[in-house]
Amino acid sequence: MSLPICYQGPISDFDSVLTSFEKKWTNLYILVDENTKIDCLPRLLDSSKVLKEANLLVLDPGEDTKTIEIADSLWSSLLETGADRKSLIINLGGGVVTDLGGFVASTFKRGIDFIHIPTTLLGQVDAAIGGKTGVNLEYSKNQVGTFAHPLFVYTDSQFLKTLPERELISGLAEVVKYGLIADKSLFSLLKDKDSLIANLDVLISTSIKLKEEFVVADFKETGERKKLNFGHTIGHAVESYFMGDVLHGEAIALGMICESYISFQMEKITESELNEVVEMIFSFFEKIELETKMFDSLLDEMRADKKNEDGKLNFTLIIGIGESEINYFIDEKLVIESLNFYSTINNLKN
Repeated sequence: MSLPICYQGPISDFDSVLTSFEKKWTNLYILVDENTKIDCLPRLLDSSKVLKEANLLVLDPGEDTKTIEIADSLWSSLLETGADRKSLIINLGGGVVTDLGGFVASTFKRGIDFIHIPTTLLGQVDAAIGGKTGVNLEYSKNQVGTFAHPLFVYTDSQFLKTLPERELISGLAEVVKYGLIADKSLFSLLKDKDSLIANLDVLISTSIKLKEEFVVADFKETGERKKLNFGHTIGHAVESYFMGDVLHGEAIALGMICESYISFQMEKITESELNEVVEMIFSFFEKIELETKMFDSLLDEMRADKKNEDGKLNFTLIIGIGESEINYFIDEKLVIESLNFYSTINNLKN
């Protein structure tokens, strides 16, 4: 299958890319949240003549916005402003904006064109790539959604300068994941913290390439694409439990430590490799305090995970650093053991 083009470059080139498609849209919309409206939208509009008259759709920031109720309000706004099947939505923001905007566009009138301009590191290396859209259902992540590709994805790393440090670091979790599941050299590159900023465009382009390879091989996530879920079975449960208080990348970092521990217990990695993963992750991320009383609730969240089969928890495990395998059905006792392992680690972040 073919993928939408992922462009990397200054936002000043956006118009030339957009007009190269030689399509005529009846209505243009830009979806932002209150943060990207202030920090990113002026830069886009200052460099674009095409978007000067675009309609603006504005969301409250945060994961709480990614609901079917908000999607319904956006569908209504589109109807009220005369949107038709030849309209275009440009999603300017992080993962919440691109997930929600893609879902709204892919379902409105049974599907209209949309474009992603991710403005967070998490969005640029992961959320905006691969054609997944969706909303949360109550407190469970991404329970309703579609597989739908944007027309293209446009990435400008200069947008990352608008991010708080915590948000920038959160995005690194997905880069670490790519290194662990598929590219040991990428994992090694992350060890040089002093040159991370200088290597940011390389980290982004490498991550996009790896994500695209998985998506091309398995768009609907029936096989190899499941490798991208490493760290996410436990991580999504933690993110849902702490909804709003723990960022996606922070939860996935915790999940990768736990799922690396499971990999170790399944004799897929050595103790030395497990320690290497723990040290790497804690070089970027603060420890999340888990209490034993939380574990039953976390297991309930994991049981709702879309990857499970016949009520069994389905995990991707790493096979050494830089390789991975899918479809390991892990006993809940070992999952609890992994949470206890994480809880007892001293916070190594310096």
